[in-house]
Amino acid sequence: MVRSRIPVVICAVLLALAAPSAAVWAQTVVLTSKSPYWMVGVRDEAMSRACSLGRFNGARADRLIARFVGKDGADTLTVATGRGGDLRDPGGLAKPMEVYYFRNGNTTSCEVFVGGRKKGPVKNAAR
Repeated sequence: MVRSRIPVVICAVLLALAAPSAAVWAQTVVLTSKSPYWMVGVRDEAMSRACSLGRFNGARADRLIARFVGKDGADTLTVATGRGGDLRDPGGLAKPMEVYYFRNGNTTSCEVFVGGRKKGPVKNAAR
């Protein structure tokens, strides 16, 4: 009788331990837009190259996201700020007042769009 309860107890303990971690990994949608994803900001070539090499990325790909739901340019991008904790930036490329949007993050085809930068239109964005 005692042996038949051991697997049940083990499952209950594992579920209890897993439940809090699910809340920690929850996504927060910071932006939902019908505009194409490439309109979110200026595409930065150097940051995109660093991202594709694993040297400039969001610290956690599932924490902050932006959803682009329009007919053209629909995608979900990872978001990180230049102020710290949610960005992996060993080369010091980030600026505190900028917001970074990662498309295809953690891949060799990563693109970084910068919100808060005062420049012209997006260059070489895939459309």
